Amino acid sequence: MPRNEKMISMKAKYICAALLALIFFSCDDSTPDIGRTTIAGNDSIPAGIASYEVTTRSILADSVFARSNTSYLGRFTDPEFGEFSSDFIAQFNCTDGFVFPDNTIGISQLDLTINYETFFGDSTASMRVQVDTLDKVIPEGDRLTYYTSINPEDYYDQNAEPIGSKAFAATGMSVDTVYTNGTTRIYEQKVNLPLSLGEYLYNKFLENKDYFKDSEAFIQNVLRGVYVHCTHGDGAILYISGLSLDLQIEVALESSSGKKDSIATRYASFSATKEVIQSNRFSNSDRLKELAADNSCTYIKSPAGIITEVTLPIEEIYEAHQRDSLNAAVLSFTSYNETSDKKYPMNIPTSLLLLRKSETYSFFEQNSLYDNITSYYTAFDSKNNTYSFNNIAQLIQRCINEKVEGEKTDPNWVANHPDWNKVVLIPISVTREQQSNSGYSSMYAYYYYGSSRQQEAQIIQVQNNLDLSSVRLVGGKNKLKMQILYTTF
Repeated sequence: MPRNEKMISMKAKYICAALLALIFFSCDDSTPDIGRTTIAGNDSIPAGIASYEVTTRSILADSVFARSNTSYLGRFTDPEFGEFSSDFIAQFNCTDGFVFPDNTIGISQLDLTINYETFFGDSTASMRVQVDTLDKVIPEGDRLTYYTSINPEDYYDQNAEPIGSKAFAATGMSVDTVYTNGTTRIYEQKVNLPLSLGEYLYNKFLENKDYFKDSEAFIQNVLRGVYVHCTHGDGAILYISGLSLDLQIEVALESSSGKKDSIATRYASFSATKEVIQSNRFSNSDRLKELAADNSCTYIKSPAGIITEVTLPIEEIYEAHQRDSLNAAVLSFTSYNETSDKKYPMNIPTSLLLLRKSETYSFFEQNSLYDNITSYYTAFDSKNNTYSFNNIAQLIQRCINEKVEGEKTDPNWVANHPDWNKVVLIPISVTREQQSNSGYSSMYAYYYYGSSRQQEAQIIQVQNNLDLSSVRLVGGKNKLKMQILYTTF
């Protein structure tokens, strides 16, 4: 065959393989098996679909990376998952070059202000929050401080007097203010702190104004941070979107006669932001261990609860298709329809990340995005009760290549890399590109279904889901099936 005709024939084969993959994704269960597909020039591509068993199990995720602007506070006992509690430590941001007014004569009030829009559980549950000051500086740049297993006891004196406490309910009489922003209600709880602490802050400023030149100086020399936790009560978890240290400052005003004969109030605020450290600590009861051991299904429960581990049949695929090209691999997970009559049921996770188990921590530490090679994103399909990953073929090929290369120099490579063929399903929250004022952002992607057009903004950030959510999946002793499409050239 002439060289040009060979090139055309090979191009036709690859085009045909791509079309086969497209057909494979768009077909339903009634689609006939794909056998040998004939193309021009009497060439043919042996192609087919094969099915392999997939094993799943539940594993505990006792700690997750959680660098977030949201803090979580409270305690809630679920009849299925047991007790869950959340508390946090936080530093405060000092704006560069902060100064007290020159005419300051004293501090009249100091509050820790807690703002939240949402919460989980009973809005009337009676709780008590306590605030303690930290006596050690949280190490800057230490990634371990962003894990939800952080131990606040390492940073404050449990025997010292707390600086504040307050009885509260999520929407009860304890709420100081309720703001409305469109359809959103923002609740504000104020924990009154001692005036002596406010006076201490002002005296530190008088001692050395450089202590307030930026956040680092403020944290090192003035206030290391606070530990906020619940000491009593059960029934609600606040999702805190704003935390600030608010000062009321009394200043002397000069009248037209030149005398300072009146007093006015000024305000200063030091906010907890993502630029300084906010570290959530989550605790679950031993009930999760019992659920993780249940082999009748698998669980996903957030935050920092249970995830599902998946063992892929990569060796079987490799042994059967060494001479084939893997074009597609489809894997779906079906959720059970829950019939629980819980008063406060958890939502099903809306988004899952399928990720190599070996990257469980590094992926989030490095603020990575899924790449459709070793990590994949999917949203819950409520119509079919499934989470579907439509093509993880590149992941399978990556694992095969690693094993083949590894065994060239290490005959015990598989034993030394026990997670080489394992992935995990992790509940995530995603941030999408925002719409611009002038119209749709260029980051938006458009999808067509028949004559309708749907718009979805591109995902720009992936984080561990820290809200309370759970789902029970078919799996465990009930093996799943993964279908692959392959062609032989």
